[in-house]
Amino acid sequence: MNTVKQIIQEHGGIAALRSDYIRIENPPYMRLVIEAIGPGPRGLNQVSVAHYGEQNGDAMRDPEVVFEVSENTGSWSPVYYRNDYLGIEHEIIFRDPDTGKIMTRPRLMESMCEFLPTWDMNIREQGFLAVFKNQRQPELV
Repeated sequence: MNTVKQIIQEHGGIAALRSDYIRIENPPYMRLVIEAIGPGPRGLNQVSVAHYGEQNGDAMRDPEVVFEVSENTGSWSPVYYRNDYLGIEHEIIFRDPDTGKIMTRPRLMESMCEFLPTWDMNIREQGFLAVFKNQRQPELV
């Protein structure tokens, strides 16, 4: 998710994201929202990345992927996936409620690792990074 990482860096990093989420309007595409949402199953920071559309007045994620982000190593691990239009919701990495152990669903992880480079490329090619950079530029008077 290099494009999303670049957007977060332009925003001021994960620390800035904790106090102020990112919302990028880029018609005709669905808005992109990036936000810090607290600790994940392994206690690392979580970042939600979602495209939002609307149906019958309700915000619809298409998709949302939540990542656990290690600031020490820079690794991003997908832990959750949701697509409201398709009625799909998956926990990929989670804490087992009975044992407290961290569990991973390998097939879902594999599927996410195939999907994420394409989604990242689409976010870049649709111009979300460029739009965000333009929004951040001070206006000249």
